[in-house]
Amino acid sequence: MPTECKKGTYFNVVMVFLIKVIGLVLSVLPYSFLEKLSNLLGVLLVTVPNKRKRIIFSNLKYAFPDWSSKKITLKGRESAARLIEMGLLSLSYPYFSAFRKKSILLIDQKSEASLADFRTSGKPVIFLIPHVCLFETLAISPNFRPFAGKSLGAIYRPNRNPKLDQLIINSRTSVGVEVFSRDSALWSARDFLKRGNWLGLLFDQHSGIQGCHSYFLNRFASITTMPELLGKASNARVVFCFPRRVGFFQAKLELEELTCAPADYPFKAHEILENTIRRSDGLPEWLWAHERWKTQQNYRFHLRHRHKREKFPNSEIRTTKLWIRMPNWLGDVVMTFPLIDAIKRGRPDAEITLIAKPQFKELFKNLNIGDKYIDLPYELGVKAHAQFLDKRNEYGSLIINLSNSLRSDIECFLLGIPRRYGLKFRGRFRPFLTHSFLHNPKASSKIHQVQLWNRMLKSFGLNERLSYKPINLSIKSLSGKIGVLPGSANQPSKRWSLGHWEGLLIRLLDDNSINEIHVYGTSKECEGIDLLIKRVSSERLFNQCGKTNLWGLAQELASCEKVLGNDSGGLHLANFLGVNTTILFGPTDPNVTAPLYDAPMQVVRSRNAEGHLSNNLDDLTIDQVFETIKI
Repeated sequence: MPTECKKGTYFNVVMVFLIKVIGLVLSVLPYSFLEKLSNLLGVLLVTVPNKRKRIIFSNLKYAFPDWSSKKITLKGRESAARLIEMGLLSLSYPYFSAFRKKSILLIDQKSEASLADFRTSGKPVIFLIPHVCLFETLAISPNFRPFAGKSLGAIYRPNRNPKLDQLIINSRTSVGVEVFSRDSALWSARDFLKRGNWLGLLFDQHSGIQGCHSYFLNRFASITTMPELLGKASNARVVFCFPRRVGFFQAKLELEELTCAPADYPFKAHEILENTIRRSDGLPEWLWAHERWKTQQNYRFHLRHRHKREKFPNSEIRTTKLWIRMPNWLGDVVMTFPLIDAIKRGRPDAEITLIAKPQFKELFKNLNIGDKYIDLPYELGVKAHAQFLDKRNEYGSLIINLSNSLRSDIECFLLGIPRRYGLKFRGRFRPFLTHSFLHNPKASSKIHQVQLWNRMLKSFGLNERLSYKPINLSIKSLSGKIGVLPGSANQPSKRWSLGHWEGLLIRLLDDNSINEIHVYGTSKECEGIDLLIKRVSSERLFNQCGKTNLWGLAQELASCEKVLGNDSGGLHLANFLGVNTTILFGPTDPNVTAPLYDAPMQVVRSRNAEGHLSNNLDDLTIDQVFETIKI
């Protein structure tokens, strides 16, 4: 036997031995001590940063969005204590005395009458058990049995460690429970039920694409079909079985038989459970530390709403929190709009939050891009950074980073989101992404930026076609109104010189078809544009530089008959608004960065004296541009 196998075997044997010793020690300790230990460890679990802490608070926040942070913390702490209690019970109950096993589950007259009815009917019974901390009391109690030569069985999830797996099986069988592995339970459990036995089945919310898809606690969930399949195959009675915690290591049995059609068994059980959770102020004994809603979280299909069978309300409940870290520049931001639209169509259950510079928020809201917004703390004080980091408590499920920078990766990481997707170029260091799409420049050196992003999103499951239809602001364009954007905020080499713009404006103003020209730019560009306006000096020339925010700029551009300028964000915005645009390209490649919405557009590329493409935008002559844009 290889040395590694021997070491693994020895480790497993030692671990099982230690578990047995710990269980034996726990079984002789008083309940009062164990309860205090559970509470202490529960506090530590939700205090020290760890995965379980986030899952607990995230699940509670999704289920009860109106709860205060204080209440979520208190309920999370209590649920963590119940999780520890479950673990202590599982370790110690094999060593309990017969009396302790008998007293661990309280059965009142109503529940006893139901059990008696199940026994005398002779029919098999399937008990659907929610994953609460004391579900093991049903297996431990000798009173929860069919008697008369019948047996109680249970379906369990196999453990990766074979020694530990065998220990769990031995613990169940030692109290008279027949166990069936979940991997191969259907046929063996069916035959077991056909013999008139009882079967306990824990039900959860992450059965994958094979499950019934519905909503549970306002979130998309995959519900196991096993109750329906086993119920039909064995003609069994199906019962919602709830061991409600009434004290430490003690539960009270509550039963409710399901009288609906077999196809509705999974949904009815979840309906009862949800009502129980809400009536019980969150039901902390239900194990909130389990990541139950992970059906749509396979990274290869994360952006696709997959479902095999469904039982949804008429309108989607959009509670899955999908966040997008937007690019920093206006042109790149506008190019993401078709992607956001496709993501929204691909995941109709998702609430999309855009993380961007504060100046973009009003534009997003008025254009109906995204559902919620988080401001990046750029050039702001400590308070803004604190507000940004506080968004960790919103518990986003996934963040897509469309900004290719280490800083943006760190921002996504600091938000505490467990799944962080992005685009990776060879040689770029992006350790804070959990999943990335590696761009191969040799295979596609001239691919447009939007198509590159689209390839990345497809690798994460996006299956929707991109729409390039421009938006209509219902603003009438004014005949003869020309918009000019002579700047470029992020790259000076993309600017045609002011001297050329001066000559072009003079030529345009000499054209009788042009009534007025409005020049736009950011506050950083005002000095140059002020000089340009002063040189040209015309009553039909209006200086709008620094006088509009982005939403104001959008409204202004929408009112223009035509917009012209360098390759900049403003031209991308004009193209998105459906305005006829003319764009000057020099160092940048229009095949990669040109606007792409279905609106009239002329691309003018600079060429040198020999007629070859040039990176120097000033190789463009005034005559060339004038002939292109003349109305």
